Amino acid sequence: MSAQITHFECGTPSEMDMERLMANLEAASTLEARSGTQYLPVTMTLIANDDGSGLITEESALNGFCRLNENFEDLGIQFYLYDGFRYVYDSDFYLINGPGSQNPVSLKVPNTINIFVSEVFTQGAQGSCSGILGFYSPANDYVAIDKCTMDGASFALTHELGHFFSLPHTFFGWENQNYNPSQPTPEFVDGVRVEYADESNCSISADRICDTPPDYNFGLGAGGCNYTGGAVDPAGNAVDPDEMNYMGYFFNCPSHNFSPNQGDVIYADIADRTFVSGSPTTVAVNGAANLTYPIGGEITPNTDVILTWDAADGATSYLIELNRIASFSPSFVVQRTVVNTNSLALENLLPNTNYHWRVRPFNDTYTCTDYGEGTAFKTGELVNVVQIEGVESLNIYPNPSNGAENIFMEVNTSEPLEAEIKLYNTQGKLVQVLNHQFNSGANSVNIKTESLPQGAYIIGIQTENGTAHQRIFITR
Repeated sequence: MSAQITHFECGTPSEMDMERLMANLEAASTLEARSGTQYLPVTMTLIANDDGSGLITEESALNGFCRLNENFEDLGIQFYLYDGFRYVYDSDFYLINGPGSQNPVSLKVPNTINIFVSEVFTQGAQGSCSGILGFYSPANDYVAIDKCTMDGASFALTHELGHFFSLPHTFFGWENQNYNPSQPTPEFVDGVRVEYADESNCSISADRICDTPPDYNFGLGAGGCNYTGGAVDPAGNAVDPDEMNYMGYFFNCPSHNFSPNQGDVIYADIADRTFVSGSPTTVAVNGAANLTYPIGGEITPNTDVILTWDAADGATSYLIELNRIASFSPSFVVQRTVVNTNSLALENLLPNTNYHWRVRPFNDTYTCTDYGEGTAFKTGELVNVVQIEGVESLNIYPNPSNGAENIFMEVNTSEPLEAEIKLYNTQGKLVQVLNHQFNSGANSVNIKTESLPQGAYIIGIQTENGTAHQRIFITR
């Protein structure tokens, strides 16, 4: 689950491309009236470390994408996932714009809106979800967003997409300076002309957009949605900001919006871009996916299981969660997988073990869905080791182990065999895997256990002729 945002700052450079904005403002005045819905392709790249750690859950990514489309719906704009989620497992890219990190510009997919999701600027902000949590790169034309903002409630991603479409902050110029009510309001801040409350200089000051009232970054750190600070413009007139504008910093409002002129700028920017010609799904997903096998606690013949379900109306993809408990606690997730079919093959599950599973249908445009009701099954027993052709005996020692010494697997075979040795914890998660070539006769394999926590584990050996498991215990 994503953390609740406690403090958000945008890392988009204060030197926005104002020439592009001015060109869009000029083009907006000649745009034809909009009708229908415009669908725009998004390449959403989910970045993890080399070992897979840090990856945002697909559940959170779907929730964040849902909120993005909801926020742009009033403008007649919808985004669709171009070729699904894209995964990058590379620690050099994980901390976007962090010390020593690689610029993800090399990962961009041309002619799509590139959104990179991982951690931004400072690793470890996940706990508080606070600080600089996203930015748009004008030089490289991509958006980076911290995974903690993808909770289906934050508008941080919408804010950064506003920058992508050339919109500045409503408080443009005040990014690096706080308003001081004890001092006269200056005419210029950080080289930018300060906007007057009467709009007399709106076209040449601040964000250059005349239907967004002056905002001197009043939202930064604000706890509510009603500014009562009593600020005045350089002429001494009271300032009343639009707290609910997406391009401001008031994050505790019940809803937000783009102004009509901001919408015109967005459409002018879209008209000046070239996007791939895709085939987005334009219908919503209706109903849940009906789970068909295995269900209701039934026992499967063995530890290889194919989950099946009926298609949900409008769905083209499915997120499947396999869990060890009925509440589907994140702590007991065994696997989450996205597929584009109505089935998922699972191999080498633990024998004689209860599993719970559920399915969330979605399509490339419509991700505002929930998991359907979950169900359960129990895996059957494994093939006995003496029944696996070529394997005559299997012995694991010491068992239990104190963890300070390694465990040895002794296998006697009647012929050379290639095997995969896997170690699972009791939640069914794979914690170690070895590929081994067994010679004919006695064989010994060293299983390292010094880094494993105390508890019960399952060691499995798999050949082309079958699979065998044995339970081991580590005590410290």
